[in-house]
Amino acid sequence: MKKWMMILGVFIILLGAGLAVGCSKEKAGDESEVSAIPLTVTEPLNETTVYTADLLVKGQTEPDAVVSVEGVTVEVDEDGKFSTVVTLEEGPNLIEVQASNFEGDEGSVVLTVIYDKP
Repeated sequence: MKKWMMILGVFIILLGAGLAVGCSKEKAGDESEVSAIPLTVTEPLNETTVYTADLLVKGQTEPDAVVSVEGVTVEVDEDGKFSTVVTLEEGPNLIEVQASNFEGDEGSVVLTVIYDKP
């Protein structure tokens, strides 16, 4: 029984050492991790129903960010604001907005907008 307790003790010590290494690595920052960039879509609201095919998408992020809406790059002004028009298909539409900066930080928002033909 003493032998099993000793083995268990060694295992716990080794496990603790492994966790400590993992924690210090996390604190130091793993370059493969991506931080979130601030990204807000102000128009349209998620799960909105609209009655026209052309939809204005507006939002805000960092001034130096690169923004794309549905894969198309959109201009960002000096305040970080952006806007563009997307054309919807009848029924539910997923609209993806992505932002990234030169440090590699990224953010994305996916909205559902329902186009109901009049």
